[in-house]
Amino acid sequence: MNPRLKLWHLLAVFALALLPFAATFALPYPDERHYTDGAMQMLRDHDWLVPKTPENGTTNWLPRFHKPPLAYWVTAASFATFGVNVFAARLPFLLASCGTIFLTWRLARKLTGNATTALLAALILATHVQFVFAATRSIPDALLIFFVTLGAFGFLRLIAFGEFTTGAFWTAYGGAAGAVWSKGLLGVGIVLFAWAFVAVRERKFSAVKKLLHAPSLALAAALVLAWFAYIFHRYGAAAWHTFFDDQVSGNLHGGWWSPLWRAPVFALILAVNFLPWSLPAIEAWLRGKRLPTVVMPAAARTWSAVLVVGFALGSNVSVRYLLPAAPLMAVLVADILAGAADAKLIFSPRQIMKFLLGTLAVLLAVAIGINLQWGLTLALILAGALFLAAGAALAWGALRRGWFSATEGAGLALLLIFPLLFFAISPVTLPDPTQQMADTLARTRLNSAKPVLFIGSPAKASGIRLFSGGKFVVVRTEFLDLRTAGNFAAVLGREKDLLPLAMHGYRLQLAAVIPGAPPRREWLPALRERRLPEALRNAGEKFILATRD
Repeated sequence: MNPRLKLWHLLAVFALALLPFAATFALPYPDERHYTDGAMQMLRDHDWLVPKTPENGTTNWLPRFHKPPLAYWVTAASFATFGVNVFAARLPFLLASCGTIFLTWRLARKLTGNATTALLAALILATHVQFVFAATRSIPDALLIFFVTLGAFGFLRLIAFGEFTTGAFWTAYGGAAGAVWSKGLLGVGIVLFAWAFVAVRERKFSAVKKLLHAPSLALAAALVLAWFAYIFHRYGAAAWHTFFDDQVSGNLHGGWWSPLWRAPVFALILAVNFLPWSLPAIEAWLRGKRLPTVVMPAAARTWSAVLVVGFALGSNVSVRYLLPAAPLMAVLVADILAGAADAKLIFSPRQIMKFLLGTLAVLLAVAIGINLQWGLTLALILAGALFLAAGAALAWGALRRGWFSATEGAGLALLLIFPLLFFAISPVTLPDPTQQMADTLARTRLNSAKPVLFIGSPAKASGIRLFSGGKFVVVRTEFLDLRTAGNFAAVLGREKDLLPLAMHGYRLQLAAVIPGAPPRREWLPALRERRLPEALRNAGEKFILATRD
């Protein structure tokens, strides 16, 4: 049976649901600064092979070899096309995530031959929380997942279906090369995994020969090695050491016992990231349901296990490290749920949808309550009515009219949570303080040829560069030095750090306020008297712009 919800419907809903986060700094991520700053600098100096990062305290830029340049390239290309702004910085990664959803659908359709399972796999991935966040941030994760999935699709065509065609080989090794160019050595890992999987499955190493294709393998290797050869030639062994330390040696732990607790934690993260879909899948698996495919479950489980063990050897535990396993696991989970479609489960899709609709109702009430603190506006009325109508349509369409299945309704309800979350937090988080500071700089009509000094974190300095459209050279440092402050057109920083400038001929003006948490005893009175915006502002941290009179 073909699902009534089509793939293009899902892609459109996914993109529209995430658009508010992609276009604003409602939930910024600190590492985005590396790629937005580096892309702006690439456009300035036309050095496309060496990503750079600003040196603290000066206008100099230093080479940054932690990651290959693909994420910088796509961000720079988007800036060149759409201008330097937040949405342009994130658009390539949102598009890459849409591409990964398509590949997941295509992979599931190829492996299972079932349109419903394929759509469910795409829906499960589209509602994976960490995948959603990767799609709305200017970091390489979205590109990495896309290319790993592309490579996996090529290798599974070779391994599972014996399609030893030129297209399958180029897809496999091209995807692996793209993964290396996106984030590093994990792209090599997908190739080694495929070779090892075949050798172990067929119990002979010579079986790897059928996966070798000289033209695609040679070109992929040449593309991968070209950048490393260039930076080694230009900057010496220090460049390679920086890259290898970031990818491998710098992440290794100091104790042999660490994987004993990190591996279970990563396995738990893998299951939690797939909520709520992991609940019926685990229940169905425990009740003895069988899967219609053979190679896919083994490959997906083994690939996920390799990532769990590999990252357990590292020094950090992060919920996004296992993202490269998400597409294959989404197909596996969809396969399990499809096999248990007629089973009576405690955590059935219908029960999950009812729970999610209830969650949407509660979140909508909270969002309206928060927004009302800022006053009843036409935008608030329209937004509340829109979410109410969408939730009602989901409930009526899935539970009463059968317009789409309970599984499809649950997936759409999950996607609806994200714009509703944006609706709830936007009054508090927007405009971002760095946007406020960039707007203040623009109003002062400063000479953009002279640098601006910012006292604070690198992420905030980067945000000012991004929101000002790259027009200002922003030099960042930790502490104010009165001896060098005069070399800058203006100084930005926290109020308490910049107060000494008032005694040295500077005019101080408020540039931004980061809302803070008032004392607990003030929360209820502030909510009851509709003084929450004032209370958050009074408890917040003020940033000041200091200029010469």
